[in-house]
Amino acid sequence: MKVRVCAVFEQTGEILCMKYLYGGKEVFSLPGGGVDKDIPLQEVLVKEWREELGVKVDIGNIIMIGEAPADRLYPQTLHIVFEAWKIHGIPKVQPDETHSLDVVWIPIEKLSSVPLYPDVGKQLHAYLLDEHRHSIPFISNCMERGFW
Repeated sequence: MKVRVCAVFEQTGEILCMKYLYGGKEVFSLPGGGVDKDIPLQEVLVKEWREELGVKVDIGNIIMIGEAPADRLYPQTLHIVFEAWKIHGIPKVQPDETHSLDVVWIPIEKLSSVPLYPDVGKQLHAYLLDEHRHSIPFISNCMERGFW
């Protein structure tokens, strides 16, 4: 199973996305990337945001987790969506590091209808409008005491 992490940064009622062109259609992606063996999840996000958007990002807890079943073109993928608490710098596509065309701010109210990767727009819309948001605590080392 492939694992992909991404992060949601909200500012003034909009979230930061990256715009791509696939099959002649505009699609949007939550910034992030695939996880390589033995690299901590939050470290992957910090690296991806720095390389692809040219910014430093502070990563928070997990907002949601989703599974994309395998098909003939793509392997089964576990998507882990984190919250991004703060970005340092102005996000701008780094063309040497990504095929993204641009950085786009998508209004929360449009999330349910935009082609978003991963396809969590409806769930993200509901989460961001909930005044009592509940994230999943992220434990970066759940074997810290070394009992095993």
